[in-house]
Amino acid sequence: MSVTDAQNPVQQAPKPAAEIRRFQIPDMDRHGKWILERLLAAYPHLDQRTAIGWLRGLIYNNDCLFLYQEHSVALAQVERVHTLSPRPLVRERFVFCQPGFEDEAAEFYTKIGQWAKHQSCSIIIVLELSDVPEPKVRAKLGRLFERPQKFAKVE
Repeated sequence: MSVTDAQNPVQQAPKPAAEIRRFQIPDMDRHGKWILERLLAAYPHLDQRTAIGWLRGLIYNNDCLFLYQEHSVALAQVERVHTLSPRPLVRERFVFCQPGFEDEAAEFYTKIGQWAKHQSCSIIIVLELSDVPEPKVRAKLGRLFERPQKFAKVE
């Protein structure tokens, strides 16, 4: 018996990876409060009723990937951006997590990347509304690119 085994006779099993699954209607009852708080903070023009309706409408939409873990959620959506573009893109709508669960939430990017391939997408727009730091996203998706975009505000 080694010294380490004598000092720590009970070996601890590695912590299992958090299960990633699709977000369902019952998850709104259980975790909707903190998700709505984050969503309403990002979009202050929305009211709670509108946000709930929007989320419920996306849960079973095939163009959306709405994922859930115990302390985090992610929503990605396929967009057919341009009629002349041969391939759609995936836009991350949000990746929210409770404080301290950024590593758990980073796992969503692996699933989003796989889903984007199945949707024949060549681009994933990320980090527009995410609690996951950029280096953790890069670790899951690889190299991240930037392109400037100009826009005009219509008043």
